[in-house]
Amino acid sequence: MNTPITHIESNLNLILTGFMGTGKTTIGKLVAERLGRRFLDMDQIIMIRTGRTVPELFRTVGEERFRALEAELCKEFSPPQGIVIATGGGALVSEANYRTITSQGNVVVCLTASFEALLPRLVASRERPLAQNSQAVAELYRRREQAYRKIRIQLDTSNLEPTTIATAVIHLFDREVERHGLSTQVHNPSGVYDILCARNLLPKMRYLLADYRLDGRIVVVTDENVAPLYGESLAASLPNASLVTFPAGEVHKNLETINTLYAAFIEMGLDRSGVVIALGGGVVGDAAGYAAATYMRGVRLVQIPTSLLAMVDSSVGGKVGVDLPQGKNLVGAFKQPEMVLIDPNVLHTLDPVELRCGLAEVIKHGLIGDPGLLEHLDDIAAGDPTWLRRTIQVKVDIVERDPYEHGERAHLNLGHTFAHAIEQVSGYAWRHGEAVGLGLVAATRLSEALCNFSGAAQVESLVQAQGLPTRWRGFDPEALWQTMHTDKKWQSGQSRFVVLEAPGQPRIVRGVPREQVIDILKSLEE
Repeated sequence: MNTPITHIESNLNLILTGFMGTGKTTIGKLVAERLGRRFLDMDQIIMIRTGRTVPELFRTVGEERFRALEAELCKEFSPPQGIVIATGGGALVSEANYRTITSQGNVVVCLTASFEALLPRLVASRERPLAQNSQAVAELYRRREQAYRKIRIQLDTSNLEPTTIATAVIHLFDREVERHGLSTQVHNPSGVYDILCARNLLPKMRYLLADYRLDGRIVVVTDENVAPLYGESLAASLPNASLVTFPAGEVHKNLETINTLYAAFIEMGLDRSGVVIALGGGVVGDAAGYAAATYMRGVRLVQIPTSLLAMVDSSVGGKVGVDLPQGKNLVGAFKQPEMVLIDPNVLHTLDPVELRCGLAEVIKHGLIGDPGLLEHLDDIAAGDPTWLRRTIQVKVDIVERDPYEHGERAHLNLGHTFAHAIEQVSGYAWRHGEAVGLGLVAATRLSEALCNFSGAAQVESLVQAQGLPTRWRGFDPEALWQTMHTDKKWQSGQSRFVVLEAPGQPRIVRGVPREQVIDILKSLEE
């Protein structure tokens, strides 16, 4: 056996798939030998377990039963086991099978080849009776080609020797293993996307787009603050890219800005094959994301958050939208990105007040899901990738369980009913993070009144220690209460607030009396 040559230790499975004749079994054995791993062939496993060949299974029990056996194997091999697997040609044509086998980070490489290159290989194979009918093979190739194209990692084997292909597969696998250590996967009803979080990613954006097969026309959307810092250089570094900017600030997160973006997309030649890159804070991510979700009924979206608040919160979970005069985020959509790229190096240019605003969302994540985060706020503010990923994981876990906010996802709104009202009544003079900081203080006081929560004073001290406001002045409490009525979380005119029973134990309460909310607001007035 050759000496294993993999450079990165990993227990992730490596799965080879593709059309018949692309070399899945041959390459799989070579790769497994060179990596010192066990090799498994899914078709062989099915034949051993059933005592029948694949053609016999198709004849006796039918294709539907055979596909069910493949689906069972995809579940069996979804946990990482450090193995190399060759699938049958149709196994991962099923999107459900693909999602199952990659659900825990396993790496799939799709071996491809032109039909002209494949046909002589297939005709020479006596083990494939179907291959003798070139017309039937051509039709099958055509049907499966579109499904194969959806697999991100592709390797054309048309004119390569097996040893060369094996070396290329190992290189791709090592690269994916390295990326897996930097990334968090988000599973949602429409697929899976990666959140990459590591230093020095932004200068590599051109290569990352190629890795994720995000080609076509590119439009980088940012605001007037971020454009000179990162937008102009990013657009210049990307092929076929244009830059569009709009004024900074929540006050510009509106339908007028969306119309401006639509006009720019048309002028720049963006079509359904293109990509919108949202480069900026939460306002840019929300507005550019909504424009991408609705332009031509949806174009591909990449989120590159440049503020701490957007990194840990708004760029994750696929919610995009804009404000109306009557309230925040009243027009919006669910738009899952192709990927989210987080480069903590950009935080060194962030205004300190915006950094503090981001910490408000980190505190919220600590309170609802991971109290250990509250002991590492300095590490997170410094952009430590490990602690940023841990912060992000809180939201990822919730949005995976409740992608469309039918229940648990509302827990992410702890403090936000108060915060959104403060933002709107102030004419957005209050930043979102500042309002969230005060909203957390208000929400934990409400928690004490309703749930016997005992940590409101500690939360207030924590918020204050980050330089965030814990008191307000200049507003009418009644105006804040009335503004809350347009909050998306209100249902049938009934109030809904997120409260804490204990750290890490949020819940939703309904029908909180006006007087109780007003009393909380008055207790926080300077």
